[in-house]
Amino acid sequence: MRGPPARRMPKLSLIEAEATRLLRRVPDAGRRTLQQALTELCETHWRELRGAEPATPLAHALWAAAPPCADLLADLVAANDGRLPAVPPAQAFAGLVLAEIARGNAEGVRLAHAPMMLFDTPAAGARHVESVAAALRGGPGPLSLHPHAGKPPLWKALAAAVAHTGRCDVAAAMAAIGVLCTRPAAGAAPDAARDALRSSVEAAGVAFLGIDDGHVRYAVHGRAHAPASTRQLAETLEDIRPAWLARGAGAPGP
Repeated sequence: MRGPPARRMPKLSLIEAEATRLLRRVPDAGRRTLQQALTELCETHWRELRGAEPATPLAHALWAAAPPCADLLADLVAANDGRLPAVPPAQAFAGLVLAEIARGNAEGVRLAHAPMMLFDTPAAGARHVESVAAALRGGPGPLSLHPHAGKPPLWKALAAAVAHTGRCDVAAAMAAIGVLCTRPAAGAAPDAARDALRSSVEAAGVAFLGIDDGHVRYAVHGRAHAPASTRQLAETLEDIRPAWLARGAGAPGP
């Protein structure tokens, strides 16, 4: 499958330089402390946000798959959470950029870089984090998309997954795909959300077959396709993400 045209993103070295510039007054030890504090706070926030452990397979898989730290940090910033480190939002996202670079998480770097730059204009940064927070907390719901007859079937299937899960990130997509690829145990309780997602994915002509070594095997109208990498999923989700954010902003989709 050929993914959507990649959006032009600065090289990793330039992103790192921008983040380092924003934190130039913070000594190296302070940067490391900031990075650790942010990642630990985001992990704690997800445990609070996700609530009690659900019983149905799809809900449980999503409960276990943490959203990107950038989305969780956006939710914290939008709420002006008192546990946030005492730095401006742009510096908080800069610290998260450096943390994600250290972890080798390309999706996390990209998602943290966008608000870091937007907070050059405080109003633009505030609008962004409020949209992310609303979309993250909004749960499942329709996306407002332009007619997408020309989009590849996998794009349509992932858009269906975003609408059914309320999440637009690789971890959630892989969790949902894993559930669709798993045969329900004999006598297992029904899962209406999983079945509705399966129907929407099948309507796009896609059947997910399995996940091997971080690659998703799938068929389109019964014919096996080349497996999709997590990088391809991330690029496709990036193309869908504006519609997910528009839900949170209360604006029409892209």
